[in-house]
Amino acid sequence: MPASDPTTSHTIAVPLGLPVFVHALRYTAMYGPKPFAEALLVYRDNGTYTILSPGEDHHGCYVSATEVTVDAPPRHVAFMSWPSSDWGSNVAAHTLTFAADAGAFTQELRLPSDAVPRAQHGYAEPVPEAEQIDVTAGWTELRRAHDDVFAALAARVAATAPAG
Repeated sequence: MPASDPTTSHTIAVPLGLPVFVHALRYTAMYGPKPFAEALLVYRDNGTYTILSPGEDHHGCYVSATEVTVDAPPRHVAFMSWPSSDWGSNVAAHTLTFAADAGAFTQELRLPSDAVPRAQHGYAEPVPEAEQIDVTAGWTELRRAHDDVFAALAARVAATAPAG
């Protein structure tokens, strides 16, 4: 039996689960190379996720400190993206903590070979009827379909902005 070549790329199939919860996100502090203020984060029933924004469309897996269901928003979640063109064919780790009373979240981003974690934050709002979302529609169509949720987030950002 010939030795395997460690430089050979292999592919595995990982099934995406069914959507169980969707967060609309509105960032108020962003990571410079990815300045996308809005995003949809789709949690799936098997621990996989999809995130869509004006410049992102990738998948990964997550572990939540609490069960994620249509009636139970997540509180503290660790995400690991799968290699994608969004991250230069590499991975990225994100940890999001949600403050349900304020509708706010903090996010810590860790990238390979970067010892300094990046901090972001903003506001999150559940998207109704999460189990019916069709991510194949793409960001533009989903943003349009959920304009009311994003409008509510924009209003919350405006209401909490410092006077100036």
